[in-house]
Amino acid sequence: MSAQELGHRPIGEAFRASMRLVASSVSLVTARDSAGVWHGMAVTSAGSLSMDPPSMMVAVNQTASIYPVILETGHFTLNLMDEAHANLLEPFARSDMRDRRFVEDDWTQVGPGGPVLKGALCSHVCRVAQTHDFGTHTVFFGAVDAVFLPDDIPPAPAPILWLNGKRGSVA
Repeated sequence: MSAQELGHRPIGEAFRASMRLVASSVSLVTARDSAGVWHGMAVTSAGSLSMDPPSMMVAVNQTASIYPVILETGHFTLNLMDEAHANLLEPFARSDMRDRRFVEDDWTQVGPGGPVLKGALCSHVCRVAQTHDFGTHTVFFGAVDAVFLPDDIPPAPAPILWLNGKRGSVA
């Protein structure tokens, strides 16, 4: 049997295709620059790191517009998206829609971190504790300074998932 018959592809192409098969929750990573301007992007490369100390991590491409903001300010916020905020996904995923990211009254500023999405499943305001560069990305390790949860956590939360290049949900 040949490598082609086994489904062997060039490593870059195969890796990209394989990662499309991993269902990931979608978060909006946000930051506020030194002039007070809000920045953000949609990510699937974010998650919890440790309970002691409470910490989160997010991988950001070094070409992303939010990258120098997080480096400069040392803060970011991770907002876990709910299906109720699906309309925000496209503006935060596309750089040509940057001007449509924060037009809603869905945001509030809390402390030095990035804006907090009102009604998010949860938001974690983080202070950068460490960074690690790898390839085209930097992983920001953030100490959690604040956690925002809804007063009534839904019995069946509906986080937005990303799978095979498409939006989905648990439901």
